[in-house]
Amino acid sequence: MTTPPETAATLALLDAPDAQKSNDQRWLLDDNTTYTLGRVANTDITLPYSWVSRKHAMIQREENGRFNLIDLGSSNGTFLNGRKIHTPVTLQDGDCIGIGSTRLLFNQDTTPTRPATAPGPDLDEMTVAFVQKQIITILICDIHEFTKLSETMGNQWVSQLLQHWTGRVSKLVNKHDGIVDKFIGDAVMALWAGPNLRENIHQALKTAIAINVFTSNLGKKVPDLPWPLQIGAALNTGEAMLGNLAQDGQNNYTVVGDVVNVAFRLESMTNMEENLDIVMGCDAATHLLTPETFFKKYSFRVKGKQEAVEAYGCSFSQLSAYLGQNAGLLGAA
Repeated sequence: MTTPPETAATLALLDAPDAQKSNDQRWLLDDNTTYTLGRVANTDITLPYSWVSRKHAMIQREENGRFNLIDLGSSNGTFLNGRKIHTPVTLQDGDCIGIGSTRLLFNQDTTPTRPATAPGPDLDEMTVAFVQKQIITILICDIHEFTKLSETMGNQWVSQLLQHWTGRVSKLVNKHDGIVDKFIGDAVMALWAGPNLRENIHQALKTAIAINVFTSNLGKKVPDLPWPLQIGAALNTGEAMLGNLAQDGQNNYTVVGDVVNVAFRLESMTNMEENLDIVMGCDAATHLLTPETFFKKYSFRVKGKQEAVEAYGCSFSQLSAYLGQNAGLLGAA
C-alpha cells in the first residue's frame, strides 16, 4: 500500500566523485517500511563507492510518518550532521547524512498535522520534556545475520518478514506487561518500568523466550530459507530518564540513559560465544535466584566504556530451565 503523501520523504545525493550525476540522484521514500543503503546493487539506495559497506545503513519509516536512521555495523560509520551515530536517530527535514565522502540530504516537506483539538502549547516537534528518573528493565532482541539474510533473500521478502515479525513481537511484549519503545530494523527495544524489579526482570526473560520460540517457528515455515532464524537478546536494569515526547497530539514515551546504551552493546556480544543467546547486566542478575546455577559470568569490552562490563549469559535452553524451576514463584510463563 502506498504511503500517504504526508509521510513521504526524499533522499538526495549531494557529494560524490561524479559531481555531474549528483544533482540527478534522488530517492523517494514513500512505499516501504525500510530502505537499505549500501555498495551492492540489491540495496534500495545504492552508493557504489569503496568507503561504503555492502550493507551500510538503513532508513526505517514508522507508522506515524517519522523516519529513523540506523547504522548496520558499517566499517566507516554513519554520520548525521557531522556526528557519528551509534544508536538509531530520528531524521528531521534538512538533515545531512554522511557516509565517507558521500553526503545525502534528507527532506520531508510536510509532517503529520497536529489535531486542532490537541491541548497544550505548540511544541517543537522534537521537544522532549523528561518527567522522571526511574529504575527500568530494558530488553533488546535482534534477528541474527539479518543483513546477510537480506542479501540472500531480497529486500522485498525481508520487508514482508519484518512486518509479520514486528506485529507478533509487539503482542508478545504486551502479553508480558512490557512496552515496545521502538523497532529498529530487525530489533525490538522493550521496557518494564513497574515498582517490582524482580517481576519486571522475570517478565522480560519470559518475553525473550517467547520471541525466540516464535522466531524459530517462523523460520521453519519459510520455504527455501538458507539457515534457521535465530535471535540474540540482552537485558539490562538501571536508572533512566523517562520522557514524554509530545508529538502529533499524542503522548509518546521514550527512555534515555546509560542503561539503554549498555543493553544494545551487550546484545552484540551474543555473536561472540557459542551457546550465548542472552546476556544480562549484573544489576539485573542480582534479582535472580542463584543466577550462577544457570548463567555464566562474563567480562565484556564494549564501545563507550573504559572499563569492562560484567554480565551474565546463557543459552535459551538454560534460561528455559531456570524459568521452569522457578515457575511456582514466578507464575505461569
